Amino acid sequence: MFGLLKKTAASKGRIGIALGRDQVALAIVRRDAGEPVLERCELLSVPAGGGPEEVAETLRSAALPRLPVSVVLRGDDYHLSLVEAPDVPPAELRAAMRWRLKDAINFRVEDAVIDVFDVPPQNRGTQGRMMYAVAARRSTIERTAVALSSLPAFDVVDVPELCLRNLAALTPAAAGGVAVLHLSDTGATVVLVRGTTFFFARQMSIESTLRMSADGEVGGRLDAATVALELQRSLDYYERHFDQPPITRIAVSPPNQRAVDLAVDLGRETGLEVATLDLSALLKCELAIDAATQTGCLLAVGAALREERRTL
Repeated sequence: MFGLLKKTAASKGRIGIALGRDQVALAIVRRDAGEPVLERCELLSVPAGGGPEEVAETLRSAALPRLPVSVVLRGDDYHLSLVEAPDVPPAELRAAMRWRLKDAINFRVEDAVIDVFDVPPQNRGTQGRMMYAVAARRSTIERTAVALSSLPAFDVVDVPELCLRNLAALTPAAAGGVAVLHLSDTGATVVLVRGTTFFFARQMSIESTLRMSADGEVGGRLDAATVALELQRSLDYYERHFDQPPITRIAVSPPNQRAVDLAVDLGRETGLEVATLDLSALLKCELAIDAATQTGCLLAVGAALREERRTL
C-alpha cells in the first residue's frame, strides 16, 4: 500500500527520503508548536552498485531518529491518472480502479499496486466524481521496502505531486492559489494548489522548449513562451472545471540557475508574479542550505512535511 492519504498517528516530526541513482536525499522536519522546522537536509552518497542493500546500509549509517518515514517514488516508477471514480463502496474502490487503469499503464495491471486520492468536485464538463489514481509496479514497492528496511518507522510511499503540494501550501501565495512548476532534466511537473488543497497536476515535456544558440547548439535556457503556453492550459483547466478565481502566482523549483532564468522570463512573458521556490523562505531551517542541496533534497523535504489526516 502507498499510504498516500491514510490516517497517520500524530507525530512531532517526519523523515523524508528521495532515492536517486547514486545518492539518497534526506530531510528531517520537526514540528515546533505546529510550525515546521527543517532540522536536517543532506545528500548521502550510496556505495557502488546502488542497490536496495547498499541504500539500506547508507541509511543505517545515517543515525536517524525514530520518526515516521516517507519515501518519494521517482517519476519513472509510477503512473498518475485523473479518472472518474467507479460507483462502488469505499472498501472496493482500489480494486475497481485497477481495471480502470489497465489500458493506461505499460505493465500488467495484476502486477500493480494501486492507491487513490481525491480532488475537489469539478463543476463543469464532467459527469461523476473525479480522483487521481496512482499505479506502481509491485516489484518497485518491494524494492523500496528493502532499501528502507533499516528504518522501522517507514510507513508511507509518496509521489512527487503530493510532496510539491506540501511545499506549495507553505508559500505566502497559497491562500489565493499557486502553481508550482517543478523542473527535471527532461520534463516538468505542474501542480495547482489553493490553501492546502491539491486541485490538479500534469506532466509536460520541456526538451522541445530548449532554445537554440546562435551556432545551432541546444542551450540550457528554456523558451518561456512555450512553457507559458503549456502552463496556461493547466491554469485554464483549473478555472473552468473547479470554478476557481485565476491563479496569478507561480513558483518554479528547484531553485537552481535554470529555474531562476525561467522565473525571470516567465514573469516577463505572462505578467504574473513568478519566483523560485526557496526552502529557506518557506520554513525555519536549522542550517543554511546551498542551492545544490536544495535541488537534490526538495522532494525529500516535501515528503517530510506530510501531515495528511484524511481517509478516503
